[in-house]
Amino acid sequence: MVRSSDLSQRLRPLMLWLETHVNPHRFLWLMSLLCFLIAWNRGIALLYGLVALMLALIIISWLGPWWNLRRLNPHRQQVGRASAGQTLTLRYRFANRKPAFFLSLLEQLPGDEQPQSHFISQLPPDGELEVNYDCPQRGVFQLAPCQLSSGWPFGFLQRRIRLANDPCKVEIYPRCFAVQKLDQPISDHPLPQDSASVLSRNAHSEFAGVRPYRQGDSLKHVHWAASARQQQLVMREFHSYQTPSWLMIIDGQRGSAAGDGADSSFEYALQIGASLLQYAQQQQLHFKLVITSKEPVVLDNTSGHSDLDDQLSALARVCDDGDLDYDVAVAQALQQYGQQQYQQYGLQHGGQPSLITVRTNRQALSLDHIAGHIDIVYNENSLDIPMARYPEGWSQPAANTRRLELHRLSNLAQVWNS
Repeated sequence: MVRSSDLSQRLRPLMLWLETHVNPHRFLWLMSLLCFLIAWNRGIALLYGLVALMLALIIISWLGPWWNLRRLNPHRQQVGRASAGQTLTLRYRFANRKPAFFLSLLEQLPGDEQPQSHFISQLPPDGELEVNYDCPQRGVFQLAPCQLSSGWPFGFLQRRIRLANDPCKVEIYPRCFAVQKLDQPISDHPLPQDSASVLSRNAHSEFAGVRPYRQGDSLKHVHWAASARQQQLVMREFHSYQTPSWLMIIDGQRGSAAGDGADSSFEYALQIGASLLQYAQQQQLHFKLVITSKEPVVLDNTSGHSDLDDQLSALARVCDDGDLDYDVAVAQALQQYGQQQYQQYGLQHGGQPSLITVRTNRQALSLDHIAGHIDIVYNENSLDIPMARYPEGWSQPAANTRRLELHRLSNLAQVWNS
């Protein structure tokens, strides 16, 4: 047993060299040359036939993939919506006149280190297929030209072509997690216990009217009589004066985000903002989201505004290219948008909404006289060294302030709803 393991260790470099330098196509060339030399030296006619057979295999292996890939001009387009961390579906339409076989389709998505490959055993004439890809990163991207490869019919030789004349733009929304509650940090007017929305029977609210259904609305607020008359889903709308309005401000200053790519504090903040927008629309809460980029992005769920898809589309396009320091941006946003919400909803507590901020533990905020504050703090070291132990969870450092400490490996849905 020991001798067998020693022999395998000695042969390992040779096997690695053979795997690297010897493939079926080269092996056929070597065998053809060897058989030809033996047949020429010994005059064995059968070996000449074997040489001819192997040369025919080589020629077919060269011509087959070229013939298989000719006139394949796919058109790509995105199907449905896609979110970071989930799947992106692309539909391909081919303009081939004859069937194609044994194709490999390669796509390089932004954020991927290696192309993603899909095998197509048979493609019928004018074929159409949908392929799912993992999309790691939020954003709006122009995909690089896709690649097609084929080893048909024997697989001895692979031919690859890059299709450069097929531009395709994809839109990937931020990842959303399920928010089950949004506890207000204001102590004087808390929500009734076990209430899930502003429509709790204990909450002080009044009927404000009806509007068409928007994606993401909760079906428990459907006005069934009006829906039957109009032959479409119609939603009840309520104005609440006891539940506070929410203002979330995300730092869009250039260079202030910690981490890289999809694992940056800016991307995590957008995930939280998108999830709270979705929850606020379902529960008909007054929620405004502000991203302090160079051109500030302002989203809310008030009547007459875009539906959830439009809001997520805007978040897919946003980038952190602003100039304002986060502390200054928060103060300006509170002054500007807080007064607007006061005039629109008749807010209590001096006309200020409850504030939600997302920052790293190295960023400081100086806030005075705010109605309530949910302070979400990411540990900056965790974005570089994720496997260490970091604080996580809710705390209440002040009467009207709740703090949520997070790190790179935090399960947002689990920690938020704890």
